[in-house]
Amino acid sequence: MTAIREYWRIALGALRANWFRALLPALGVVIGVASLITVTAVSDGASAQISASIQRLGANVVEVDGEYISVGSRQSATDRVITPGDVAEIAKLPMISIAAPHQDIESQVVSAGRFRTNTWLVGMTPAYSAVYNQRVVRGRGITSADVSFGREVMLMGLDAAARLFPGQDPIGKTVRVGSHEFEVVGLQSRRGQLSDENLDNRIFVPLPVVTRVMLGGENTVHLSVRVTSASEVASSQDAIEEVLLRRHALPPGYPEDFSTQDQASILEEGQAASTTFKALTFALGGISLLVGGIGIMNMMLVSVHERTREIGIRKSVGASPFMVQAQFLIEAIVLSTLGGIAGVVAGIGAVGAIGSLAGWETLISVPSLVIAFAVALVIGLLFGYYPARRASRLDPIAALRYE
Repeated sequence: MTAIREYWRIALGALRANWFRALLPALGVVIGVASLITVTAVSDGASAQISASIQRLGANVVEVDGEYISVGSRQSATDRVITPGDVAEIAKLPMISIAAPHQDIESQVVSAGRFRTNTWLVGMTPAYSAVYNQRVVRGRGITSADVSFGREVMLMGLDAAARLFPGQDPIGKTVRVGSHEFEVVGLQSRRGQLSDENLDNRIFVPLPVVTRVMLGGENTVHLSVRVTSASEVASSQDAIEEVLLRRHALPPGYPEDFSTQDQASILEEGQAASTTFKALTFALGGISLLVGGIGIMNMMLVSVHERTREIGIRKSVGASPFMVQAQFLIEAIVLSTLGGIAGVVAGIGAVGAIGSLAGWETLISVPSLVIAFAVALVIGLLFGYYPARRASRLDPIAALRYE
């Protein structure tokens, strides 16, 4: 134990004597460790956020989207969407508990007085609230009476309300959408993010106001259904596809004019994208660590060259090749250890900065810190072995004669 402490003391002294030369290769280790910690925290935070959002929205939800295609010369592209008859047939399926047609308009500019914002408009029914576990934090939601009478009322997300009515109570106020004015009757509870979509920057109005008044029809592009259990999600998709294929009666050779997707597949896609991002950044972090390791090896080779006479003296007074090798190997490990510690600190700081400035969800785990630090130690061990081995093999007589 005393010998190990002495080796560490000698290693720290050697690094202190050439601190600037030691700093350069250590930077590669710092950058590599920090990048590994940062990308892991961002990726894990994104996955956790997507999982939490889907749990809030409902895990047993299947999305059906109408696809615009042209069939011959007699039908236009806008005919191929979800009809009320389609919705009624799908709602009769035994594994479907709720079917909610809705019409979404992305990037809708709305205004209230002198304030304007770009938001996501959803034409909905009370069934939509049931499918997505929608809750109201103030006021009320969209009711069946609103839908039946086509009332121009609006339920707002918290972010949309804050942009249109900063520091004000929006309940009872008026929001203009195009040439229509809607009375705000309620505020939706906080929903968070789903992938790159801000679920709190949405506004909700009765479905007939969108389909009949604003768009001039009754069909919708979207249908969301709640399945009774997670085990029946796949079978429900097959059953929905059978219903739509039968009702739409497309000629042979034409593509399907609809698509289905469940919430679990959305989560898988988000996690796949996150995994790809993580792999790319891991590669960049690995390159930084490799550069740092090469720098450590180069610095240690220079150190061995400069301290040849010192090595000769140590071996002539009884130091074994193992002791000489251990001394230089410990110097490399000390350098990578200090770089690893600095990298961990820098990584935690970078994660905090990203969370504060970019507003991203981040999640730092202890295993990621341990793994990143362990990788730094392994880098020092691997790239410090050859210079240490070379030092241990020097002939003491030749080393003492070295000028």
